[in-house]
Amino acid sequence: MTYKKKNIVIDFKKNFKEKTEIIEVLKELINDNLSNDQKIEKLKKLKEDWIKIGKVQSHLSFGLTNSYKHHVKLFYDYIYLNKKIKEKDQKENRKLKLEIINSAQRIESYGDKLKSYRELLSLIKKWNYVIGPIKKEDEIKLDSKFDSIIQRVKENKKDYLKNKNDYDDKNLQIKKDLIEDFKKSMNKNVTEKNQWLKKIVEIEKIKDKFIGLGPIKSSLNNELWKEFKNLNKVFVKNKNFFFKDLKNTYSENIKKQLKIIDDCKKLKEQDEINIQNLKSLKDNFKKIKNVPYKRNKENWNLFLEEFDLCYAKVNNNKIKLTNEEKEKSIKKNELIEELKIDFSIDKLNQIIEKWIEIGIEKKSNDYNKLFDVLIIELEKMKFSKSEIESHILKVKSRLMNNSERDFEKNKLRKKIEEINKQISQLENNLNFIKKGSKSSVLDGVYNDINKLRVQLDINQKKYILIR
Repeated sequence: MTYKKKNIVIDFKKNFKEKTEIIEVLKELINDNLSNDQKIEKLKKLKEDWIKIGKVQSHLSFGLTNSYKHHVKLFYDYIYLNKKIKEKDQKENRKLKLEIINSAQRIESYGDKLKSYRELLSLIKKWNYVIGPIKKEDEIKLDSKFDSIIQRVKENKKDYLKNKNDYDDKNLQIKKDLIEDFKKSMNKNVTEKNQWLKKIVEIEKIKDKFIGLGPIKSSLNNELWKEFKNLNKVFVKNKNFFFKDLKNTYSENIKKQLKIIDDCKKLKEQDEINIQNLKSLKDNFKKIKNVPYKRNKENWNLFLEEFDLCYAKVNNNKIKLTNEEKEKSIKKNELIEELKIDFSIDKLNQIIEKWIEIGIEKKSNDYNKLFDVLIIELEKMKFSKSEIESHILKVKSRLMNNSERDFEKNKLRKKIEEINKQISQLENNLNFIKKGSKSSVLDGVYNDINKLRVQLDINQKKYILIR
């Protein structure tokens, strides 16, 4: 059955068939051999296809729409058993709803209120049929905001039809003001790429507002449009000229950057580096504008590499060990050699006591060497991986000061609490799945719980070992 309205032919039978087919695909979507992310993407495509399909006969529409909404809801009930998927999808849906609200606010400002209303209808369709669920508190807030815009657009449409002449006079003045804003923006003298990009954004906003107002029943409308087009023609010409000339500027500025990099390399070779000269090179590099983003980033990284080497040379005295630190390092290395010659757990405890007497306030290469030797010797004694980790943690604990020990224990305590919360949440999710279900989601939840319990056991043992 077809229906003709204003030269548009509506094939009700075809539309009904296509929508029925979408519902059938929806029914099988939960059991599709796809990842959850792929299923969500497929659902989005189905929802977009749904709103593109035309009308069906009114006596069939209600049942068809209810069936569609029912199966969409069933899909979300299933997919949201996975907490991570739920949070990710709801976050994305919230973002899409905010985008629709921004678009609705933009079209609300159109001078042509009939055009505003027509464009709003397509946004309402997308809001109701394409976008998925969001958190309840966000849903209440955003629905209220969107409903307010819808109401205002409807009222504006009614008022526009009653007082069209008043609207035309008002919009005529707005167009005049926008042309003045266009001229002011055009007259701004900008020489840098980023400044030009800001100027382009500013003028594009003015153009969108001007075009959004639509035609006005006034003898001045054609004159304003003519002036607007001329301004835009000059703007486009100036913009193209700047970006064409920018290629030459790019080449010159890249040469300047490479010269500064070379100067920094030469500075690095000097026995003594003047810190002010080094800082000047950095300041001069930053002053160079209008360089392609990727090349600018590449050159900046090259410069920073040389700059850091120069700075390290300037601060070489801060890196060198003091005489006292050298003495401690020598004594600790002697202890390590002693441990390597005659290794045992008792010997290790004696070495650690001597190490503590020397001082444990600073981590160093000696510290890392000690643990390298400890791992090698414990492996020779055929200790298991978990036993080695326990011994390492005990020694590390003894070599921590009080604040480090407290920090480490607090960190582990938080990890344990977080893992317990995750386990509780997953166990709670199991209550929503019927007993005896062979769903892959059910298996996934049990696997996640088991993995978390292993992590929990490891962290609890670590916590006990740190004393």
